[in-house]
Amino acid sequence: MINNEEQFISFISNGFKSISELPDNWIGIGDDAAKIVTNNENIIFCTDAMVEDVHFRSTYGYESIGWKSIVSNQSDIAGMGAKPLAFTVTLGINKSLKDSQLKSLYKGMDNACNQFGGYLIGGDVVKSEKVFISISAIGSLYKSNNLLLRANAKKNDLVAVTGSIGDAAAGFYVIENKISGYESQRKKFLFPEPKFEESKKAIELGITCGMDLSDGLSKDLFRISKASNVEIEVEFEKIPINQDLRKIYKKNFNTKIASSGEDYELIIIGEKNKINTLSHEIELKIIGKVTENKKPNLIFKNNNNKIFIKSESFDHFE
Repeated sequence: MINNEEQFISFISNGFKSISELPDNWIGIGDDAAKIVTNNENIIFCTDAMVEDVHFRSTYGYESIGWKSIVSNQSDIAGMGAKPLAFTVTLGINKSLKDSQLKSLYKGMDNACNQFGGYLIGGDVVKSEKVFISISAIGSLYKSNNLLLRANAKKNDLVAVTGSIGDAAAGFYVIENKISGYESQRKKFLFPEPKFEESKKAIELGITCGMDLSDGLSKDLFRISKASNVEIEVEFEKIPINQDLRKIYKKNFNTKIASSGEDYELIIIGEKNKINTLSHEIELKIIGKVTENKKPNLIFKNNNNKIFIKSESFDHFE
């Protein structure tokens, strides 16, 4: 067990590329603050936290926990139309956390940084009854002043999503219920991937509305509807879904799909010609459109018939 902050810094400072191989003019772990140098003034910031028995269980494996702690922030950055630069990490740990688990945690963070970008440049460690990981992230826009924002949806825009929806939540379901098989869903839950290439191509086409899809399709789409003050209509049958999910969920299928979180895909909304062009360059499915610009509303239809979706998306305060 790590006994003090100095031991902790020594422990993590060796063996992780994203910590030890910083650009020459940066200053990372070891001082009161980190220093990063960039010629781009269009910097964005975000933060995200994971708490034991709220967001993860130790039985998932600490490599996955470390990976997801970084990817959740990387996905927020991708959802803004940016790329990651650096991360600071605050850890809450206790005596039950073994050195091997701590090493696995940082291995997961290091691997996510090495694969998708960004350096680990500092943070803090504190004593805590429950293990928690809080990440603060710094990103840089792909194009100066070009962002994907929730408030930019307009009437007649098309609504599209990357990837396949619901796989991560299905992975969680099969793990929690000890159901064998469904390896792709397990992987999507334990080791999701942020959508930087898709985000960059959207920005390059001049698309300005979008967000990271992490809290469920119904919840995140309504956030856009509210921010843009528009009505959004979704054709449920067009949502890209792995058919294995119909085997996993025996009831409330539509609700499960619409509420599924932690996919870390992207919602991208824009003019018809731009979305159609983008759909030929990346894995992107058009699932609906913006129908009105009078008040926030989200409508689901299945084969032109309205259907009721009761959101089961996770909420910290419910």
